[in-house]
Amino acid sequence: MHWQRLLTAVVLLPLLILVLLKGGLILFVLVVLAVNGLAQWEFLGMYQVEGDKFRRVKVILVGSLLLLSFCRAHPAGQVCPPGFPACNPSIVLFVLVWCLFFLFLFYLMSYGHIEHPTRDLAVNILGLLYLPFLLGHVIWLRFLPEGEWWVLWFLLVIFTGDTGAYYAGRALGKTKLFPAVSPGKTWAGVAGGLAASLVAGVILGKWLLTELGIISLATLALVLAVVGLLGDLFESMLKRQVQVKDASGLLPGHGGMLDRLDSLLFTAPVVVYVRLFLLGW
Repeated sequence: MHWQRLLTAVVLLPLLILVLLKGGLILFVLVVLAVNGLAQWEFLGMYQVEGDKFRRVKVILVGSLLLLSFCRAHPAGQVCPPGFPACNPSIVLFVLVWCLFFLFLFYLMSYGHIEHPTRDLAVNILGLLYLPFLLGHVIWLRFLPEGEWWVLWFLLVIFTGDTGAYYAGRALGKTKLFPAVSPGKTWAGVAGGLAASLVAGVILGKWLLTELGIISLATLALVLAVVGLLGDLFESMLKRQVQVKDASGLLPGHGGMLDRLDSLLFTAPVVVYVRLFLLGW
C-alpha cells in the first residue's frame, strides 16, 4: 500500500503540475472534465449498482455541462479563453436550474420503468451538487488573474496535508477521531495533517502567492486543512453507508478518483471566495 501510494503520486503529481502551468486553460478544463466524469461514475456506482449504464452517463453529461458553465463564471472584461466570451457569474446558477429541470423531467417520463425513482433522483441531485458544482470552483479559480499559482498552491497544501495525516496516523495514531464514520483516522493523523498543511502553505505561499503575508497564508492553510478533513469525513460517511472501503481501485494506494477528490471538493469553494474577498476580482 505504501509503495503503491508513493508511486501513484510520483507519476501523477508532475503531470498535474505540467498541465496546470504549461497546458493552458482549455487542457486544464478538459482534465477537470475527465476527473469529474470518473468521480461521478464511481459515486453513482456506489448507489446504483443495479442500474443500467445509461442512467450514469446522462448524469455525467449534465454534470459536464454544469462544470463548463464555470468557464464563464467571471465578470466581463476578464480574459476569457476562446469560445467563452461575455463571462457572467450568474450563468452557473442558470445552468444548474436547467440541469435540475432536466433530471426532474427525465424521472417524470421514466416513472414506472425505474424501481425507486425518488431515491434514484435524490442520488443524482446529490452527485450533481457534490461533484461538478463544487469541483467547478477549481475552474473558476484557474480563470482568475494568476489563477494557475492559486490552484497550484491550493492543491499542494491539500495533498501535503493528506500525506502528513497519513504518515503521522500510521506512526503515532492510537486515539480514533470518528470511528463510526472513518475507523482509520486518528487525532495524531489530524495533527500531522494540520502541521503539514501549515508548513506547506507558508513556505510555498511565499514563493507562489507573494501578495499574501505570512499570517494570511498560515490562516488560510489551516482553514483549508480543517475544511478538507470535513470533506474527507463526509466521503467516508457516504462509503460507510454503502459499505465499501474505496470508491474504486482506479488509483493504486489511493482508492478511486472520488477518494482523491474528497478534500478538494469542500475546500475549492473556500479558497475561491477567500481569494475574491481578499483581492477582489
